[in-house]
Order: sequence, then structure tokens, then C-alpha cells
Amino acid sequence: MNAARFSVTALAAVMIATASLIGAPAAPAFAKTVDIAVIVNNVPITNDDITKRKNLLRLMGERGASDSKAREAMVDQALKQSEIALRGASVSQAEVDAAFANFAAGNKMSVAQMSNILNQAGVGPDHFKFFMAVSMSWGQLVRARYGSSTMLPDKEFIPQLEAAEKAGKKPETTEYLLKRIIFVVPEKERGALLGKRKSQAEAARKSFPGCDQAIAFAAGQNDVAVVDLGRFLEPQLPDQWKSAVVKSTGNTTSVITTPAGAEFLAVCERKTATDDYAARLVLSAKEDSAEVDMDAESDKYLEELRAKAQIVKPGN
Repeated sequence: MNAARFSVTALAAVMIATASLIGAPAAPAFAKTVDIAVIVNNVPITNDDITKRKNLLRLMGERGASDSKAREAMVDQALKQSEIALRGASVSQAEVDAAFANFAAGNKMSVAQMSNILNQAGVGPDHFKFFMAVSMSWGQLVRARYGSSTMLPDKEFIPQLEAAEKAGKKPETTEYLLKRIIFVVPEKERGALLGKRKSQAEAARKSFPGCDQAIAFAAGQNDVAVVDLGRFLEPQLPDQWKSAVVKSTGNTTSVITTPAGAEFLAVCERKTATDDYAARLVLSAKEDSAEVDMDAESDKYLEELRAKAQIVKPGN
């Protein structure tokens, strides 16, 4: 399963179907020392991490879930983790908790019941939640990098660009710098609180002081999280937010509800982008609105990170 297309709902069916077939791992006869198996860009991966990932792969229905495959999966995760941290692209803990709660509820289970299944399978909720967090953040990062439209190859792009420049109409688009302002709603209280939280978000956004004061603004509210989204060219905006961002005239968008609660985007900056990459994106969107093969783009991105990574096995 490729993390760029991580979906808790898609994973759920396989997990629940196989959970009953996997018994609790045999308890060790004595306490084991947790050894570091490999270090990726200063991120340590322990033997315990690898064992839990092997159990998760089995729970997901992965064939041949060996120690070797689990180790590679953990190395890939560490590469993604480093890049996510570098780009400041991590989803919030509130989003992960909400996704985990939705995952459980979608399978008619409580969070406690889902956690128990994960414990019995030798995975544990914390390991699974971290897997979710990295997968969700990575998918967001890949979409931000590659956009939502198939990019024109040079043989098509260059003639179109030259023709547009000759006509004095080089394609341009708007670049946005965005933050998410989330009025968090716990899943178990969603029915009772969501309407109230949406009203609070609507009232608060009217007095939003700007991105430089976003953290202080959130600190003065009740259960409000701030997530840096980074920069997006207009064709790269996720469908969920695109209309709201494009139509926004001030420094915030309208409020929408999401699994995390009620939220709006803070528009920290908007400017016109006229470089060749922006032009390619605009022309590509006109030529072909098909979605990028995110799995392929994720693999390519990961190969680039692996090529320049520091991967060390202690003792070697």
C-alpha cells in the first residue's frame, strides 16, 4: 500500500477481516533489550519498531511480511518523516486522533476496541497512529509538490509557451501561502459541539489578526490548532479548499467542517506567479485535468530522498 494514497477507510476492511485470524504475539520469556537496527537521517529505528511494522503489514493483508520488508517500510517512513519535518508539513495530532476515531467508528468500534485489536496484533495504537500521521502528511506533501494535474512534457509545453509569449500572454497564476486554523471537535462530541464550534470559528475569523499572530490568536481560543500548509499555486489547491481560497478577499476563507472540527484557512500571502513552472502548471491544467499518478510521484520523490539520505546500521 502506498502512503501517498493512504485511506483509513480502505485499510479498515482488510484490517478488520484479518484481525480475527491473528492472535496476540507470544509473550517473551524474559525482558528484551531494544536495539537500534538502523538510523536514517538521525531518526533511529529499533528492532521493536520493525517487529510492530511486520505485524501491521500482516494485519493489512500484506503477503510475505518479513523482517526485511518491515525494515524497508520503516526506512521509507523515516525518510518521509525527515522531509515532512524539514518542510513543516506535518498534520496535527488533532487530525490524527480524529482520523483514528473515524477509522474505529466506521467499523462500528470504539477507540478502545480498535486499540485493543491493535494491541492483540502486536502493533499498538501509538505505532499505528504514527503510521497514519506520516502517511497523511506525506500525501499532503506529495500533492503540494506535484499538483493535481498531469504536467505537460517539454515537447508539448515549450511550443505552447513560446506561442503564448509571442502573443504577449504568458500564462500566470496566483500563489498562496496558507495556514489552517482548526477549532478542534473531539469525535465523541461531534454531534453536540460541531454547530457551536462552527459558529465560534465564523466569529473568530472576523477578528483574525494575521498569520504572524496566528499562534497567539490560537492560544487565546479554546482548543484551536494552527497547521502550516506552505505555498500552493492555484492549480495545486486541494479541491476541498480551492473555491474558498480563490474567492477569499481578506486574510481568511469561509469556514468548513472537516473530520478535525470546524476550520478556516488563513491566507498569509497571495501573489502573481509568472515563472515557467507556473506557466506549465496552467497550460497543463487546460490541456488535461487528469489526476497525477500520486503513487508514481511518491515513489520518485522517495527515490530522490533515499539517494541523498544518511542511512547507518550501528556496528557497520
